[in-house]
Amino acid sequence: MVKQLQGPNFEQAPITSFNIDGTHLYIPIPQECNDNTKCAESHIEALDRDEIYNVIDPEFMFRKYLLKTNFGYSELNDKLRVGSIYIDLDLLRVDGHRPDSCKTILNDDGLRDLYFDMLKYEEGKIRAQQSAEKSDKYLVFPKSLEEIETLKFDGSSWLFAICGYAEVTKPYRRFMTSITNNHVLTAMITVGGFDFGSVELEQQLVAEADQYILDFIKSIRIDYSPETLAEIQRVRGDVTA
Repeated sequence: MVKQLQGPNFEQAPITSFNIDGTHLYIPIPQECNDNTKCAESHIEALDRDEIYNVIDPEFMFRKYLLKTNFGYSELNDKLRVGSIYIDLDLLRVDGHRPDSCKTILNDDGLRDLYFDMLKYEEGKIRAQQSAEKSDKYLVFPKSLEEIETLKFDGSSWLFAICGYAEVTKPYRRFMTSITNNHVLTAMITVGGFDFGSVELEQQLVAEADQYILDFIKSIRIDYSPETLAEIQRVRGDVTA
């Protein structure tokens, strides 16, 4: 891929960290993005307490906002911004919302079942707001478990799919990984702009922006609590249960 964009450098960015009940999360946020970044408290404990969550919906998972930010990109050798990547990083409490097929979310198969079920829930909400004809035409969601990608970066494992309602805006990128056997970390990333010039050029710019999104996800480091790490090892068969 011929590089056409310039933007934040994650390798040299200061680190924003969260202590989530003993699991440590490290996220690089370039200094030039500080004004566009909102973060939760750095220490998040007592994950079973309802009041720590920002969205409490008995019909779905409780949601804790961790971080919101956006990264701007311009053409090489030009300061004019041509597009942005918007990131919402949240903690979700699974509770009783996992499908019957999902016995644990600490291995890829169980997490995939939960992830697919979550996407079907999001798709259903969009369908309820649109006519069937328009929904079928513009809905972008995985139709099977096999369409969900697994991304492995230095010991971390993320699930990924492109989703959304693409009538006006570009579909979003949804990443998810487990934090405990009852909590997942999810990143919803949307792409804005990159739509000038020919259709071919727009596709090239969005493809390059997607690579920067992967670079950001790859740069997130998760150090699990000893208890969660031991449970992960037992579930994955790394040690004797």
